[in-house]
Amino acid sequence: MPDLTKTLKDAAYVSVGLGVLAFQKAQVQRRELRQQVTKQLNGTRDQVQKVARDIESRFEPVVSQLEGRLPPQARDLVKQARDTAKDARTQLRSLVGSAA
Repeated sequence: MPDLTKTLKDAAYVSVGLGVLAFQKAQVQRRELRQQVTKQLNGTRDQVQKVARDIESRFEPVVSQLEGRLPPQARDLVKQARDTAKDARTQLRSLVGSAA
């Protein structure tokens, strides 16, 4: 009977050891996955910001030209809309930057 007890103890120790190793491996994989996702999100955020800057730089001259041709009341409305859009862009950029 002593051999059976020793064998059962050894099996229990091996089982616990394998469980610990599996848990540690899962933690390493989780960290690696998190790093990959973070890297991809940062790259995507940078691309979105670049596209937004490109669109803004192309859109701005068109709006400025259009604004100059409008009657004064409409020009004031466009100016208010542009100021509001600028504030929204600033807030969005600060939110995107703080999420990084």
